[in-house]
Amino acid sequence: MNYLPFALLAYFFNGVAVLIDKFLLTAKIKNPLTYIFYISLFSFLLVLLLPFSNVPKLNVFLIASLSTVIWTSGLYCMYKALQVGLVSRVIPVIGVLIPVFLTIEAEFTRTITQAELEGIIFLILGIILLTVFEWRGHIKRHEVQFELASAILFAVSYLVLRQAFLMENFLTVLVWSRLILIPFAVIILLFPLTRKIVLVKDESQSLSFKSKEGLLFLFGQSSGGASELLITFSVSLATPALVNSLQGSQYLFLFIAGLFLGKRFPEIFKEEHTPLKTSLKVAGIACITVGLYALAFYR
Repeated sequence: MNYLPFALLAYFFNGVAVLIDKFLLTAKIKNPLTYIFYISLFSFLLVLLLPFSNVPKLNVFLIASLSTVIWTSGLYCMYKALQVGLVSRVIPVIGVLIPVFLTIEAEFTRTITQAELEGIIFLILGIILLTVFEWRGHIKRHEVQFELASAILFAVSYLVLRQAFLMENFLTVLVWSRLILIPFAVIILLFPLTRKIVLVKDESQSLSFKSKEGLLFLFGQSSGGASELLITFSVSLATPALVNSLQGSQYLFLFIAGLFLGKRFPEIFKEEHTPLKTSLKVAGIACITVGLYALAFYR
């Protein structure tokens, strides 16, 4: 089965989730732990799929669980970076670093072909061209540290997850890998300090699921969940380097969305359209197109 359509759809959903995060991270949700807590709560839904999965061997369960712990740590570092730096810079930087790290690993272990490597290089170049102007501005040391940590953790989590998929079927790995987040959510509620963070009583900072922000949060998390599900499935079909190199399609979507949303929300989607900037973005789109074509037809 071809991983390409699943990965492309995954990054479309991830782009939607990123757009929603732009609104919420500075408006309502002040601490990244709140995001992690609700993501952990959503893992309870996977319990419904337990009867349809196999009981994995202990080593498969431990590897799958380790992948989830590492991935969640990477997500936390990403949200911390978003608080320190600019959203328009943090997401692209992490998005570039993940496929770079995975491509280096894949080339070192000889798990990709020369044609696939060339396609990945075009995709990474496309990402850089699409986002190069977002890398400007004062960059704090903490932002760089969180970005590097997040990218490394995400990359390692996908490599570990791939090993679990080589030993067990997709549904079993998916369900049992996420169960580790359930006790994590419980632990957050047990400690007064963390419980106060995620269950804040201040209405100006609390998140009511009956409000517009709450519904937007749920929609964003649903999009993010769908994205992660599709990325996970894609990783079960292909090497993580190939899957993550397609992140350029996400920035292509964000670029197009920004053109429309910038008119309605200029304070959030600030975008200057100069000839140089437009030319580089068009070149980035062209590189992504070439990269996708190479991955689709020269495998």
